[in-house]
Parts: sequence; C-alpha cells; structure tokens
Amino acid sequence: MDTVFNCTQCGKCCHDLNIPLTISEAKDWLLRGHKLKILTEATPWINDVQSTDDLLLRKKSLTFQAQSGALSIRVLVSLVGYFQGGCPNLDSNLNCTIYSVRPLTCRIYPFEMNPKIILNPKNKLCPSEAWQTNENTSALNTANQIFIIDSYTKSNIEKIYTTSVDSVTAKMLICKELGICTSSLSNDGYLFHFPDQEKLSGILDKFSLRDASSAPNAPDDVDWIIYTQKAVTLNDLQAIGSNAAYPNQHSISPEEFITL
Repeated sequence: MDTVFNCTQCGKCCHDLNIPLTISEAKDWLLRGHKLKILTEATPWINDVQSTDDLLLRKKSLTFQAQSGALSIRVLVSLVGYFQGGCPNLDSNLNCTIYSVRPLTCRIYPFEMNPKIILNPKNKLCPSEAWQTNENTSALNTANQIFIIDSYTKSNIEKIYTTSVDSVTAKMLICKELGICTSSLSNDGYLFHFPDQEKLSGILDKFSLRDASSAPNAPDDVDWIIYTQKAVTLNDLQAIGSNAAYPNQHSISPEEFITL
C-alpha cells in the first residue's frame, strides 16, 4: 500500500521536543532567546579498518576521532534546541512565527534524518488522518507500507547530512572550548550538557564552519570519559581500557544522563 503524508497542522510535533540544529540554526535559536543544550555520544572504534558497511561509513562521516583512556572512539556531537510545552516560536493559534526560516529538522518531520531508518507512523505524533493512500511511485517502504516522500523533503534530509558532515570539526572545537569531555555510549543512553548560554553563543560565533575547515580530519586530543549507568557495561568498557564512569562522577558542569 502506497501512503503519503499530509500535515493536518495539529501542532503536536511542536511541543516538548529536543530539536537537532545546525550551527547556524543554533546561533539563531540563541539570538531569539531560546535554550540550547549539547548531546555527546561515543562509539568504540577500530582505526584504519576499511569498511563498506553504509551504517558505519555514515557514522564515521558524522563523528570525530578521539580517545577514552586506551580505547579509540568516535564522538557524535549534536546541538539541540529544547523547550517544555509549546515551541517558543508558536503564536497563540499554534502557527509557526519563523516558518520560512524554521530549522531543517522541522521541515522534514515526520520523516527521518537518516533515510536508512524505516519510517513508522506509530512512532510519530501525527494523527491517523495525516497518512493517506496514494497511487504514485514510492520512495520509502516498510514491510507493510510504502511511503511517498517529496523532493523538497528529500533535499532537506540530504542538506542535514551534508551540513552535519561539514560541521564535525567545528563541533569538536566547540566542545574543547566549553570543556566538554564526557559522553554517553552509543545505544546505551543520552548525555546532555547545559553550558552557559551567553558563553555558548560567543563560541558558536567563533567556530563557524569556515573557521574549522582548515583541519577537517584533526583528531581530538582530549581524554573522554564515557558514562553508563549499567555495571556490566562499565566493567566491559574499563576492561578494554576506556576511561569510563558512572554519570556525574567527574562533571563540573550541569549534565543530564538519560538511560535508554
């Protein structure tokens, strides 16, 4: 069955969210007086091993090389706009006041940033009437449904990816400037950092994509601490040389660890 998404403007996707932002979007977000946090996630990595696996190649392109003790890792950094209740950019009628310049993440919803992830309407906030059957050629599929994705959304999904790849080094430098050197373990939990917003705004201005482009493959020389709340995972990480710990044992700045 072919299915196409038609937004009903219910506004549910504009409430109580964490929105991944590009560096330029993050700067604009802060300038509007909204709050920003930083998500860090580490993946153990064997360097100099060639792979043709699409998932691994994608992850490598979105992360920077670093160390946690003796363990080689790659670190993913995301700039995240957050709010409770309705988005601060909504008016009293639930209309977006920045619609023409809204973040790319908002533009592609409910589709996934990673096109390899299968779209599941049950995991989305959209009402059932937003999903309608269509006879046209499909672009996304699940075991039971094929989802139509328009060219505008596809181009924005690609833009999110290319912009994220281009900003990897800039995000590494942002973390260094803020003294961020702790992360969650991939697929184990989420670690959010809450830096001083005024300081973060200045750092985002300092480390633009252009400023960081001179060293796109520079490894991070910081010794990263990997957090986990699972004793077995902690023991395993320490056994392979990682500088691992339970959350908040070493932190000097506000953090929030959320277990998966």
